[in-house]
Amino acid sequence: MVKRSFVGSGMTLGFALAAVVIVASGLLIRQNLDLIARNEANVVHTYDVLAGIEGIRTSLNLAESSQRGYLITADQDYLAPYRDAVPQIHEHLASIATLTKDNPEQVHNILLLAKSVNERLDSLAEGIGILENDGREAARDFILKGRGFGQMQKVRDNLNQMAAEEKNLLAERDLETQSGHTAARRTTVLTTVIGLSMVLLAWFLSLREVTQREAMADVLERRVRERTLELADANTSLKNSNRELEQFASVASHDLQEPLRKIEAFGDRLKMSREALNEQSRDYLDRILSSATRMRTLINDLLSFSRVATRAQPFKPVQLAVIAKEVVGDLEGRLQQTQGQVELGELPEIEADPTQMRQLFQNLIGNALKFHRDGVPPVVRVSAAQSESLPENVTLTVADNGIGFEEQYLDRIFEVFQRLHGRNEFEGTGIGLAICRKIVERHGGSITARSKPGDGSTFLVTLPVKQSGKDESWEAANPSPS
Repeated sequence: MVKRSFVGSGMTLGFALAAVVIVASGLLIRQNLDLIARNEANVVHTYDVLAGIEGIRTSLNLAESSQRGYLITADQDYLAPYRDAVPQIHEHLASIATLTKDNPEQVHNILLLAKSVNERLDSLAEGIGILENDGREAARDFILKGRGFGQMQKVRDNLNQMAAEEKNLLAERDLETQSGHTAARRTTVLTTVIGLSMVLLAWFLSLREVTQREAMADVLERRVRERTLELADANTSLKNSNRELEQFASVASHDLQEPLRKIEAFGDRLKMSREALNEQSRDYLDRILSSATRMRTLINDLLSFSRVATRAQPFKPVQLAVIAKEVVGDLEGRLQQTQGQVELGELPEIEADPTQMRQLFQNLIGNALKFHRDGVPPVVRVSAAQSESLPENVTLTVADNGIGFEEQYLDRIFEVFQRLHGRNEFEGTGIGLAICRKIVERHGGSITARSKPGDGSTFLVTLPVKQSGKDESWEAANPSPS
């Protein structure tokens, strides 16, 4: 009886110890799981803040582009994206303010961000008001003041500061999550050394934890699959939208040709009886014909911009030296007019769209000849070299001795309708370099420039020698029959 009682007590003690260990281990595991769950919730919270920050950045860029298009064209249709973007920006600001109200640093940052964003929105609204009240010349002067660049830079700095704070929090929460996983593993190891009497219990706990992790992994895998499908759908929608926009630009440009031809035709008829007009009427006629000419140039440039995708040709081996030489021949009249010269170095053969390579050289060399200094004949040097960072790429260089520009406007010169000089100083629509960037991006390359005012400009175009990926522009413009 004593022995049995002792054995019974030992078993009871063993089960009691096992129960204590199980309870203690369970509590520690639960604590670690709660910590991991809280950290995951905090990670989701952080991503929501980062999404709001990017939402403000995207909506503000859209509002700025919409306002700029309206100031240039005076077409009310351009204001639709602006009117949609403004309330979205305020919604993102309110959402971020709510999400970060428990973080004093971010509360301070959101106040600075709201101030800089509202200043930029007020400036955009001011530009619209100037066009509506004072006309296009006043709006153009407003744009040339360049105040928007500093305001946008301030907004970007505030957005980057908030994003950096959230990323720091994200890193801290990742460390805490790792600590939680480490503690969970230690608890599991501790339960296995209790003895043979706890093997089944430790196995049960381990099996339960593994099951939970597998369930969590299944949930995460399912979420990844769902998110991948969402991104694929979004990418398809974006391609369709881009295709529709390109088709719209082409159709709209063609529709504008007919009234423009009538304006020019009737203007030419009036010009034939010019002597019958008084001085003021002749002045009005000259302005009408000049505006019609500028409008036709703008329409043709817009068509060229949209045709980078819609009229794309398949990639094939292209001798850049031959194309560059032909372009120089096409520019012979301008070279004689400016007494300029173009020096062509050795240029390689690459896989590309030959028509678009011709347009790329035409725009870059033509710009170099156009923006020359008074009294100084332009000299343009075209050369090529293997890219140092990417050996499979080639870097084309187009350097000139022209007027140059401030590098703070580097991003701006590759945007559509962006000009650093007035129309009275230099002709053009501000689309040429945007076409160059679109062509280069279609070929999987990059374009940038180095310049100083009065010291010329150097444009650097990096292109792959061989095209290895799919040409989505060609496939979109030439869909295979289903």
